Amino acid sequence: MMRVSVLGAGAWGTAIGRLFALGGNDVVFFGLEEPGESINTRHVNETFFPDVVLPENVSYTTSLEKALGNAEAIVFAVPSKAYRQVARQVESLLKSKVHVLSLAKGFDPDTRERLSSVLREEISPMHRHEIVSLLGPSYAEEVIHDLWTCLCACSKDVLEANLFQELLSCPSFRVYTNTDEVGSEVSAALKNVIAIASGILEGLGGGDNARAALVTRGNAEIMRLGMALGARIETFLGLSGIGDLMLTCNSMKSRNFSLGYQIGKENDAKKVLMENTKTVEGVYTSKYVTEMAEKMGVDMPIVRAVYEVLFLGHKPSDKVGELMRRELKSE
Repeated sequence: MMRVSVLGAGAWGTAIGRLFALGGNDVVFFGLEEPGESINTRHVNETFFPDVVLPENVSYTTSLEKALGNAEAIVFAVPSKAYRQVARQVESLLKSKVHVLSLAKGFDPDTRERLSSVLREEISPMHRHEIVSLLGPSYAEEVIHDLWTCLCACSKDVLEANLFQELLSCPSFRVYTNTDEVGSEVSAALKNVIAIASGILEGLGGGDNARAALVTRGNAEIMRLGMALGARIETFLGLSGIGDLMLTCNSMKSRNFSLGYQIGKENDAKKVLMENTKTVEGVYTSKYVTEMAEKMGVDMPIVRAVYEVLFLGHKPSDKVGELMRRELKSE
């Protein structure tokens, strides 16, 4: 059994931390604010899951130093934009080598790097084993209520992936492994952008035909970029590829889909974005990937259309019309 430090006590961090605890591991959550007190006193994350009692071997602290004390495994459950800052703080406090699991999906906002690369840069090899990313189709509210879920532990080091596979797998949660880090992380990040586009179509009243076509062509764009970066094609057909894409593009439980839906209903993004208070990773990912695709010469018209709606003020209905009028070609 291990002492596991979960950095971030949001919905996803809490759901995964609970699985570690159910497996007999001692789990300490780190955060900067509530719901810490409710976790320590009542073993309940009242902010996200007030109806779920967490195991007794779970605690909470606002001290990163205490959270990392005697830690054998660290779980990064903070938003992607905070990865580098938190990783630097972790590196300065670690005194022994730890196993590292990454939960977020996206890119570094400054360097456009994949998140595993950020952790690899900021935490020295003397303080960590190879990075593992947990990716695939999953909603925290279903995982924490023990609804059947299958995910993928992705890492360059299959032994590290196997470790987290064993630690997390249980009757309701099955973990596969994959060594294609590039394909897995690119798919996980880009599916959020396609989900925004899918939501926009739903909000515009585009119908099922349109969304099915959009998700299919969106996956083609993801594959083009991933392959250009060195990914393996079979990864895009797996859990972290088409599996995550199917889930995120077809449910109001998805923050990205629901944001897109609101934008589609308004046929404008400005008001919706101003009123949005949630972390929606696909928004800035659309900007990063549009820039990346231009530099690499990769054709990604759907991603670019989402970027233009979100950041340049283009009307969603106009962008759909432009996509439909593009030059005809073979699939």
